[in-house]
This record gives sequence, structure tokens and C-alpha cells, in this order.
Amino acid sequence: MPPALRRMLDFLALPGAALLAALLFQQAADPEWGSLFAALPWLVCLAGAAIAWRFRVGNMVMVFVALAAVHGLLEQTGRAPFTADTLRFGAAWYWPIMVACLATLPERGLFNRPGLERVAFIVYPALIILAHAANGQPTPSWVRTLLVNTAATRLHLPDAALVFTVIAAGCLLWQFRRRATPLETGLLTVLLLAMVGIALGDNRVYRAIYFSTAGAALIVALIQNSYRVAFHDELTGLPGRRALKSLLTTVGDRYVIAMLDVDHFKKFNDTYGHDVGDQVLCRVGRVISNITGGGHYFRYGGEEFTVVFPNRSLREALPHLDAVCSAMAATPFTVRSKDRPEAKPDGSAPTPDAAKASGTQVTITISIGAAEKSPRYEDWEAVMKAADQALYKAKQAGRNRVMADGQK
Repeated sequence: MPPALRRMLDFLALPGAALLAALLFQQAADPEWGSLFAALPWLVCLAGAAIAWRFRVGNMVMVFVALAAVHGLLEQTGRAPFTADTLRFGAAWYWPIMVACLATLPERGLFNRPGLERVAFIVYPALIILAHAANGQPTPSWVRTLLVNTAATRLHLPDAALVFTVIAAGCLLWQFRRRATPLETGLLTVLLLAMVGIALGDNRVYRAIYFSTAGAALIVALIQNSYRVAFHDELTGLPGRRALKSLLTTVGDRYVIAMLDVDHFKKFNDTYGHDVGDQVLCRVGRVISNITGGGHYFRYGGEEFTVVFPNRSLREALPHLDAVCSAMAATPFTVRSKDRPEAKPDGSAPTPDAAKASGTQVTITISIGAAEKSPRYEDWEAVMKAADQALYKAKQAGRNRVMADGQK
């Protein structure tokens, strides 16, 4: 599957599953359940805010606060002096703008001045909507032309609010392309399902279902993101050593472990700087992530990476490792470094290569050592040690090659 298609499916998987769950729940719901569902969105928002606070994700706490604010607005429907259209239209404007802003603002925590300012940023517009008595001016014609009139009429939402929803979804897609974390998919889910809940504002049961499902989906995204933080390398985005050990304890008795190392990485770092070294590691991670043959890839640490082939022999895994080694050598890398100081910290002059680093094209190569589980090796740690020794032989043999365990 092409990487772009796989990323798009990852982005849409949670929203699709949550929407399907809400639709099934809606079909099974009884209109008499109004009082039973009245507290459910509040409980979901409270639980989600508590989990987000525990994971120190202040922006997600604010999303749950905003979701609760929208639900609170719509709960006032039918109560004097508020009108249903005023509340629904105000919530439809408020919600996508809040999600787009919280998705793009940098994380600043919660119990500090920036965090308290964001609380005010979330709550103040909701109070304005409550105080507002009219629906506002008609939607401009140029905005109306962007949408299908029948859809806006059916949803009972202002056209411009739907435009802002599309813009907010675009912001989330842009963020996902930059960071590719579960939080963007969770925010897309809560954005869309809450907008459906706003459109169904007159039906308390259906609204509660969509708001509760939206909050639950964002909780799932928070848990997925915490797993990602714990098990993935922050720099390259690849699974880390903890994920590697988790796989190796359940991989069975037939597998191959390959250890990969970036050739001359220390010299590269000394010449071009650590920021460029980080770029190299990210590039190597992207190439390794395209490995075929069912290989699971990890960043082991430093400039070392690991690939595990479950249910494969060494003979079956070697062609795929050779392909990765060749792809890495064939992938050009352009140095894009920041201006480096004219002198090193010890006072010596920088190397000539460092002075003209930016724009230089270099070749990155990797060396690979591989070993398979066999009666000679008692456990995965012994197999990994054998793969590490094969990697050392690949370095001695001239680098930019694959060396198998026992190969001369």
C-alpha cells in the first residue's frame, strides 16, 4: 500500500469507526431515554478532561471544556429567554473555530498564565452566545455558493459555519501531515460528530449520543497518543526500544533480527552538526519504514536501528535487507543546516565542510548485520547479540553492506 494512502486511512479510521458507532447507537436509542442520557456527555467530558490533564495535554483539556460548553449551550434550548436557533447557530460557529485554534496552538500546559488565558478563550465566546439574542445577518452570497444549499437546509446550520468546519478539518489534515499523531484523528472525529450533534440539537437523546461518542473517540485518541509517546521514538517517529522488546517477547521461535547502523555517523555529526545529524536519522528512518517482507522496524538508539522478521528464515529476510541497504545508498541527501558558529566551543576553527554545509549533497549508507533464531541461541537477546556481531563484521568488511550471522 502506498505510504500516502496508508496515512490517509490512518487519518480517517477513527472518525469512520466513531460515526458508525454513533449511527448504530442512534438506531437502537429510545426517545424515552432522554433523562438517562442527560448526564452522559457531561461524564464523558469530565473523564476525558481528567485523562488529558493526567497526560499533561492542556490543549486537549480545553477541547473537552469546549465540547462541554457547546453541550451546555444546547441544553438551554427551550428555556427562556434563549431561542433554539440562536443557540444552535452560535454553537455551530463556535465549535469548529475552537477546534481549529486548539489544534494549531502550541502546547503550553494548563495551570499557568497561558493555560488560564486559554480557559478564558474557550469560555468567553460561549457566554457571548448565551447573551446574544439574534441570529445575525444573512449569509453572504459568496459563502453560500461554496456549499450545497440543500445540505445546509437539511442540517439547520448556517452556511458559513459549515465552511469553517471544512477549514477546521483542513487544518487537522495539515497538522496530521506534519506530525501524524492520533490527536489529529481524534480532533477530526470530535469536530464532525459534535457538528452532527449540534444539527440535531432539538433531539436531546440523539445529541447526547453524538456528543458522548465524540468525547469517547477523543479519549481513545488520547490513550493511543500516550502509547505512541511511550513506545515510539520522538525524533524519527519509529517504534522505539520498548516496542521492540514487547514484540520480541511474543514473536515465537522462528524469526530474524537485523541490526542497522549509519556509516560514519560520528564524523558526519562532527562535520555538519547535530541538527543535520538528526535530519540524517529521520531520513534513514523513512527509508527503513518502507522495508518489505513483513519486517517490523524500530529505532534501537543513537544511530542504530533494528528490523525483526517474524516467521522468516535468514535466507528469506536477506533480500529485503539488501534492498533497504541499496535504497539508502541510492537516496540523495541534501544538507540543510543552520549557520554554524565561526569557532567551535573549544576555540578551534570549524572544518571547511562545516562552513559550506548548506546545500551540499551527500550519500548516506548503512551497514546491516542479521541473525536468526536457532538452537545455538537460547533467547532473543542472544540472537540480537549475534546480529550485532554480524554488523561489526559488515563494518570491518567496508560498510554499506549486509552481513549474515556465520558469513565469512
